[in-house]
Amino acid sequence: MTDTTPSRSCAGGSAPVERIVVVTTSFPRTADDAAGHFVEAQAQALASQGHDVHVICAGGTWRQTPEQRGKITIHWAGGGGLFTWPGALSRLREAPWRAVELLSYAAGVRWRLKKLGPVQRAEAHWLVPSAWPLLAACDVPLTVVAHGADVRLLCSLPRALRRHIVDHLLGREANFRFVAQDLERQLLDRLDPHQAAAVARRSKVQPCPLTIPAASKPSAATRAATRRALGCPASAPLAVVVGRLVVDKRVDLAIRGTAQMPTPPHLAVIGGGPLRTTLQQLAQRLGVAATFVGQRPRSECLAAIAAADVLVHCSAVEAAPSVIREARAYGIAVVATPSGDVGRWAEQDPQIVTAAPNPPAIAAALQAVLERRNPAPRLQNDPTRGTNPSC
Repeated sequence: MTDTTPSRSCAGGSAPVERIVVVTTSFPRTADDAAGHFVEAQAQALASQGHDVHVICAGGTWRQTPEQRGKITIHWAGGGGLFTWPGALSRLREAPWRAVELLSYAAGVRWRLKKLGPVQRAEAHWLVPSAWPLLAACDVPLTVVAHGADVRLLCSLPRALRRHIVDHLLGREANFRFVAQDLERQLLDRLDPHQAAAVARRSKVQPCPLTIPAASKPSAATRAATRRALGCPASAPLAVVVGRLVVDKRVDLAIRGTAQMPTPPHLAVIGGGPLRTTLQQLAQRLGVAATFVGQRPRSECLAAIAAADVLVHCSAVEAAPSVIREARAYGIAVVATPSGDVGRWAEQDPQIVTAAPNPPAIAAALQAVLERRNPAPRLQNDPTRGTNPSC
């Protein structure tokens, strides 16, 4: 894909304006969709630098008219039956026939790339399938952003296939950006020494930017109204869990830990997924006062976090959890089990309290946090944030 488009200069700078294509399996279907919001934030940050940014993403149909959102152009490529809430792997386990959606999406991406025409740069969110195989034939400088599930998938592949994929990306002189140090370590540990050294030379660690509107404490009236909507009595503290209700999120730990507290908070669980009924039954059996509100728009998720006394995050696998970063932007304390870079964040931020993944430890950490209320916001020098807003 050779480009003949003349370059222009970014406003106020010397860097040339580039036509950039971003390929991703996760992207907000609407402006208030929580899925892949960090990918949109990254794309908008690139566009704010003056670049002409086009996002090819799962959802919609191949023939759908491109959509303008902010400063970026969105090209839907199908595959929405697989790449949607609560995640591709969960949906495949639920209905294996959905694998055919991957073929549909791959064809849609190829068609969109052809229709888009020449670009000067490509950015792939998720090593597999975005960087390989979807952008395998796009012969322009490539940046690969690794988020977590893609690294775990690549590490689980047969050694020969893993070596082939990494060799292909190195042959393309791709640059790698990991959203967490732990992800980079996981991949390097599974590569042959020469591949690991080559990837390390071309990689950096940097969380993607987050768009968090009005990152400040809500008014007392707004906070009270949100807490009432979540079923929290006026006299009770509020603990919030936000995420997909799947096995890896370990929401059951939050419920079991809350049940072991002498004076438990009200627990609001925001998110949908196959385990919702099972988790509701668990809360009822243990006598935990819990409100399950289902999947909600991102603005409502953020409002719930901002109105909480503590966020509980027990995920087993997330590398750089956006929900923890959002909670800290609002000044909300966090109790989390250590995964990915969460332990490193906790070393620098005393309002992120890590606990072993067992109910007594979760209960003790929650009790400690609730006994010291009103933590200070962490809006500057935040260890959970990247240093470059364009990620």
